Parts: sequence; structure tokens; C-alpha cells
Amino acid sequence: MIEARRLVKQFGAVTALAGLSVKVPEGRVGLLGPNGAGKSTFIKLALGIFAPSGGSVRVLGENVATAGPELRQRIGYMPEHDCLPDRLTGVEFVVEMAQVSGMGRQAAIQRTHEVLNHLRMGEEKYRPISEYSGGMRQKVKLAQGLVHGPELVILDEPTSGLDPQARREMLRTIRTLTELGHSNVLLSTHILHDVEQVCDHVIIVSQGRLQMVEQVESLLARLEDWVEVRVGEPRAAFCAALDKRKLEWQEHGPALRVGFRGDETFDAILAAAGESGAPLLQMERATRALEDLYLEVVK
Repeated sequence: MIEARRLVKQFGAVTALAGLSVKVPEGRVGLLGPNGAGKSTFIKLALGIFAPSGGSVRVLGENVATAGPELRQRIGYMPEHDCLPDRLTGVEFVVEMAQVSGMGRQAAIQRTHEVLNHLRMGEEKYRPISEYSGGMRQKVKLAQGLVHGPELVILDEPTSGLDPQARREMLRTIRTLTELGHSNVLLSTHILHDVEQVCDHVIIVSQGRLQMVEQVESLLARLEDWVEVRVGEPRAAFCAALDKRKLEWQEHGPALRVGFRGDETFDAILAAAGESGAPLLQMERATRALEDLYLEVVK
């Protein structure tokens, strides 16, 4: 879908991308990283908006540096920042953008109504954009990126500034993009939950460098599951009793983390406490959150 090789982008003394090499797989892919990680710069290089300071990037099999407007017609883009003409209605704006992308007027009108109906715009699509809520403005931005039927849709922070209800609706819409014939989606965000909800794969970048490419399902499967335990003295005897029962454990500050192997783990911990004579002060199951793993990767 997108392949970058030793991609570098500098803005004066600032290096936004520092030799980034990555193959973006097909499907719904999350481009994840903190603000300032280089996500938007990577997108603008893939779109041909910026020229690289070094390296190369190919999109849909074509070199962006030498490709013509035909490549851009195969890509849909929803920018992060608001760029909407308030004087137009939603329908008028999306029709214009469809025509800019090479569609004839009648086809553009028909396709615009299909996309806006899919996005549940209702009669709001006939109102001036100046009267739209934040969620409606995001929908129109998304619609103009979908209307020409691109092979690849790039979404830059699509849930930015949305209230919880509008954010849930936007994520639902992104999940259903395949219903409109879009099998490839690149979702750029700093919000981990958005990637969990929508994406098949995740690419994590930080400080302009690639940190990880992974299937979301595989990443979730790697998360640790444990029981957090606090005991009184004799603590050493309690730990020996855990070893006797072949339970994995590790020190975690004043607590112990005991590997969870099912409900029988609780019975084994209780038995270890009874055998050792150590009073059991706390026993609580916990899971290492995906957010913890993300923070480890980007730090």
C-alpha cells in the first residue's frame, strides 16, 4: 500500500523524519504516535505535498516523486485541520471535490448523495457548512475523501475535537468503509483507543523513527495478565510457597505480581498464604494495558 525507504524530512534544523523505512500493509492500518512524532509529515510525503529531504516513498506501487495526477485520483485524504468553505452546503462542497478528482458532474452528484447518506447526514447536507457542528464538519471532510472511490483512504486525526458521541460515530463509520468499496485505510492518530477499535495493524512512530509494526490482534495477545498480591511477613516464606506451586511471580514495589493461569490461581495464592502464615492483605487481578506497552515503545 505504502512503502517508505530511508525517508528523511528536515525543516531547517528540525528533523521530522529520520530515515524511516516501513511497509504499510493492506487493510485498516493505524499510524500511531505522540504529537510531533512525524505522522502528519509522513502522510504529506505520501501524498506528494512535501518533497523528501532524502529517501523515497511509493504509494500503490508508484513512486510519488515521479507520479502524475492519476495517482492522486486513486487516493482519498481527510486532513486534520478544518479547511471547509462555510458558504457552501455539504452537498455543493462534496460535488465540487468529486469533480476536482476527475468525476463528471452527474456521476459526482449521484456519488455525493450515496456517500453523505452512508454517513447519515440526512437533510443536514443541504445546510450551509457554517451551520454545522464539529461532528458534521468532520463528516463532510471524510465524505470529500471518499466520494471519488479511491483505492486508499488516508485519515489524519479524524476524531480530533469530537465529543464522545460524535467520536464513537466516526469510529463506527471508519470501520464500515469497506461497505463503500474502500479496503485500504491509513488512520493517523495519537489516540490508542481509536486504533484498538478500528484497525487490523498498527505502525508506531516516535521522534521520526519507526518503533513497531504489528497486528493489533497479536499485540493484544501479548499483553500480560497477573494477580497483584500484598502480604505481610513472613513474605519470603510466602514466595517460597508460590514457588512450590510453580506459580510465576515478580516483585512490584510493595506488591507481588503473580502470573494468572485461570481461577485456580486464586486458590493457589490462598493456599500459599495459609501454608506460609503470611497474612493476605490484597489479591486483585490486573491486566497490563495496551497503553502501557505503547508508552514503553515511544518513550
